[in-house]
Amino acid sequence: MKTKEKRSRSGGILSAVVVLALLAALGVQVRGLRAQVESARAERDSYQTQVQQLEEKNASLTEDIEEGATQEKLEEIAREELGMVLPGEYVFYSVGG
Repeated sequence: MKTKEKRSRSGGILSAVVVLALLAALGVQVRGLRAQVESARAERDSYQTQVQQLEEKNASLTEDIEEGATQEKLEEIAREELGMVLPGEYVFYSVGG
């Protein structure tokens, strides 16, 4: 009888060890999935910010198109993008950092 009791005890201990190992493996998997979800949420938030900025820029460009080419707009583009200077104006450049 004692050998049967020893076998059933060792079988129960072995089962418990296997169950604990499986639970530990599942815990590690859940932790990894949680990290992936957090990373995906951060990436989503970053993309939402980019989309919002691009929508604002798009709205501004749409307004410019609807307004048409005005003298002020042409002058603004010439000054900002092409470095236009009107006669009699002085331009100072910073050579330091």
